[in-house]
Amino acid sequence: MKGKKRVFLGILAVTFLVLNLIVLGILYVINRGRIELYKYLLMTLMIFVLFLMALIVAVIGATFYVVVSKKSNKFLSSFIANFLDLFYPLVVFVARVLDLKIEKVEQSYIEIKNFLFNKNIKRYASQDILILAPHCIQYSGCKFKVTYDIDNCRRCGKCQINDLVNFKEKYGVNVAVATGGTLARKVVRDTKPKVIIAIACERDLTSGMQDVKQIPVYGIINERPNGPCFNTRVDVQKIEETIKKLLNGG
Repeated sequence: MKGKKRVFLGILAVTFLVLNLIVLGILYVINRGRIELYKYLLMTLMIFVLFLMALIVAVIGATFYVVVSKKSNKFLSSFIANFLDLFYPLVVFVARVLDLKIEKVEQSYIEIKNFLFNKNIKRYASQDILILAPHCIQYSGCKFKVTYDIDNCRRCGKCQINDLVNFKEKYGVNVAVATGGTLARKVVRDTKPKVIIAIACERDLTSGMQDVKQIPVYGIINERPNGPCFNTRVDVQKIEETIKKLLNGG
């Protein structure tokens, strides 16, 4: 946990601690110094539930304001994003218990993140933009691997690597293809982008968005006409539209 999330969690922890100290003080006065453990535990549980409910109400209110407001609000967007990241594992756990499709939860997470991204979009230089694609988007029978160098593409047109190279040449953005999370993180460290357009399946996108919280990420879910991780495709029009937004500031 880094940056804003660490601050967010710190504020939550301190607030909850203060509330518990208040409850302890009240119980001390009421019982004239004889604090019964079960009462303290019960009150602590009640405070936690009330605190959680208040937090949820605050998030709902912040979300409503961000949705209806025409202006961007980085603080509220960051608050919503941190809340989403904090409770996402719990939502996944509940979804598994209820036997719900995790993919739907992941899609909702990506959509909310993309919405917040678009609400706070700003202008970027082309060299600060990174398009990060999965290796499965390349034609499986191609002998010229582009994992470490996308310029190895021979422009045969059998896959959409050709389109990504075209975007690199047309707009001057950075383009990289990664085989997994480890290589993707290395690409980000080496390239040092200020914004990322990430292409992947739902699971990899949610994982990547949580790994790279300090950099804005716009997620585009890939298309899998041949099944997962094999000759996948992507909506190149959506990629180009996003590039233009980033270059023009919205």
